[in-house]
Amino acid sequence: MPILARRHTQSLHRGETSRKVGFSTKYLCLKSRMIILCFITGLATVGFGLVLPTFLFYAQNLGATPAIATVIIATYSMGQFIGTPIWGRLSDRIGRKPVLLISIFGQSICFVWLAYSSNLWMLAAARFFGGMISGNISTAMAYVADSTDEKKRAKWLGYIGASVSIGFMIGPALGGLLGGQDASSASLFYPAIVAASLSLATGTATLFLLKESLQPENRSPKTKENTSLLKNWGLVFKRPILMEIILLAMAMMFVTGSFETIFPLWTQSRFVWGPIEVGYCMTYIGLIVTLVQVLVVGRIVPILGEARVIRLTFIGYATGLIIMAQAPSWIIMLLGLTIAASSGAAFGTATSSFVSKVAGDKEKGFVLGVYQSSSWLGRISGPLAAGAVFGLLGVNAPLYLGVLVLVPCIIAITIVAKKLDAQKPSSAAKPG
Repeated sequence: MPILARRHTQSLHRGETSRKVGFSTKYLCLKSRMIILCFITGLATVGFGLVLPTFLFYAQNLGATPAIATVIIATYSMGQFIGTPIWGRLSDRIGRKPVLLISIFGQSICFVWLAYSSNLWMLAAARFFGGMISGNISTAMAYVADSTDEKKRAKWLGYIGASVSIGFMIGPALGGLLGGQDASSASLFYPAIVAASLSLATGTATLFLLKESLQPENRSPKTKENTSLLKNWGLVFKRPILMEIILLAMAMMFVTGSFETIFPLWTQSRFVWGPIEVGYCMTYIGLIVTLVQVLVVGRIVPILGEARVIRLTFIGYATGLIIMAQAPSWIIMLLGLTIAASSGAAFGTATSSFVSKVAGDKEKGFVLGVYQSSSWLGRISGPLAAGAVFGLLGVNAPLYLGVLVLVPCIIAITIVAKKLDAQKPSSAAKPG
């Protein structure tokens, strides 16, 4: 009997050890895939960030007014508004990796086009098609949603956001150095050529290093239905709270898009900055966003919940805009910029986590695609409004416009948070 008992105990230990080994192997596999995905999204964003510090100055050198230059900036978001839901639905059907490859290699072609743009029409067309082919960020979010549970999703989405932010740290700093010494000498050729090379390298890394996350049994079987943009929006807007969150995201992207677009011209008017200073400042923004997404968001979302975090980000961004508008020097301006950048970082991760929870297992890419598309709709209207009020009402008008938009958003998200609190007791009572 003692021998049998000892053998039974040993078999139990072996079973426990094998379970632990299986768990650790699964975790390491997930971690390695997420690290590769972070590397890919970060490298892709470096290319995108390369052209940002110089773009508005270069457009003005080609003859654009501030209003026209911001319209050209907005064409990228116009393309994303059309393309992102399509890529999201397609990734639900054929998998995440093929869509990532199409998007990244397509962007490489558009960067070459941008480098050789010699007039405003070519510049606008290259921006538009670059936005239309760009489905890599929403697809990366869907990849994370495929690979993680709800408890860890905000954490890994935060890491993806941080990798994007690191790309924005490196890209604008390098782009500012490559784009010219001042506004009058700004050129997109070298930033865009380097961006195209990085996109080519990113696509190659995706092809050989990244494994598919969406298993065939979890893919959407539909091939012809729900391809209309209006139908996509209609399906998502049937869910009331999801609809409200997407509309709030659109408002936030209107504010961030208007400020980020006008930022080079605003700093030129307020502090006589050029591409180099703008590039360094965008690098600072990327650093702040990275720290918030890596160290803060994944910890506060499980404690406060997505809705409350979103409300805090609205308040923080409005506060940052007011400080920047009133800043007597660029040093004080950096304080407001830090608050606004931190709030924007937390908003993006918390909202993506919320939307992915509401989506079904076979429609995460689709729903996240519609969410991203609505965000880009805000980024279309934001730059257009910023360019108009900048020229008509004054230098600080885009910042004050952002505050006016955010105040009702604070009220709206408070109502959404109360709705969620009211649903919790009823959902908890159902199993009983």
